Amino acid sequence: MTDIVKHPHMTEKAMDDLDFQNKLQFVVATDAAKPEIADAVGEQFDVTVVDVNTMVRPDGTKKAVVKLSEDDEAEDVASRIGVF
Repeated sequence: MTDIVKHPHMTEKAMDDLDFQNKLQFVVATDAAKPEIADAVGEQFDVTVVDVNTMVRPDGTKKAVVKLSEDDEAEDVASRIGVF
């Protein structure tokens, strides 16, 4: 499970998602499916995942945008994992 989520992906847009939409962005394994990503993020960070959107970036890596439930704060998770 831990090899699915590689690391957080923080850009200006990712910070806007974090602040206003309760979403986190991660670089994930290219062969990971959305349910696998949701399970991995939920287990690894002890949160409830509501939705996952994925995209393959031009450099060949896969990015996942993970929306958390209203009970979980994306800012709290980000500070726990050392994003800021």
